[in-house]
Amino acid sequence: MKKVYLIAVVFALLAMFATFMFANQLDKKTTIKDTEIVYAAAQDIADNTQITEEMIAEDAGYFKQVNVIEGMVNDTMIKDLTEIVGKVTATTIYTDELMNTNRLLDEDSPDVGLSQKLEKGHVAYSFSAGSVNGVDGYIRLGDTVDVIVYEKDDNGKTKTRVAYKNLKILRVSNASADASASASGTAISDYGTLTVEVTEAQALQLYEIESDYTFKLVLNPRSQTAEQTTKAETQTTNQE
Repeated sequence: MKKVYLIAVVFALLAMFATFMFANQLDKKTTIKDTEIVYAAAQDIADNTQITEEMIAEDAGYFKQVNVIEGMVNDTMIKDLTEIVGKVTATTIYTDELMNTNRLLDEDSPDVGLSQKLEKGHVAYSFSAGSVNGVDGYIRLGDTVDVIVYEKDDNGKTKTRVAYKNLKILRVSNASADASASASGTAISDYGTLTVEVTEAQALQLYEIESDYTFKLVLNPRSQTAEQTTKAETQTTNQE
């Protein structure tokens, strides 16, 4: 009887040892030891948002570190947040989504929203610019123009003045035409509107000019040094 118990104990110990070895091997196979740290969004980040130094601060709450299996990490994943400062989100990035260079744009990309391209304190203003008053279709994105105004005073005398100099052209024609031209790599030569960068006060004055006066645009040479958009000294030519 004792031999039977002894044999049973031996088999039990062997079974326990076998179970331990199996579990140990299984643990080795399933434990992930090689991971790499990348970054994910810690909150929703809206499209057309420019990544700033403040946003990548550890306590800012915009990004968080995530451990990813080493073999699953690729070159598009963000490992260093300083590399994306100045970039702009192409679409909304949602909470827990891994940050990816394919979802970010350079700030000077034509696909970046116009609001990101405006200087501080400036706004975009669009006005009518057909062939006759818009330099016959020769204006291109990045050009600067002067605005010449023709007006009459209360005595019936007319005068011509340069109302503005070096208005920066932000867009030629409308958004759909601009997107189509950008995709095809062609320049727009037939436009009905131009969008310029001005201050809010200048936008109001341009609206008054467009509504009440006859005006023409003068295209400046590209080599001309760009000046801050300011109201020019009024130059008049009095006529009877």
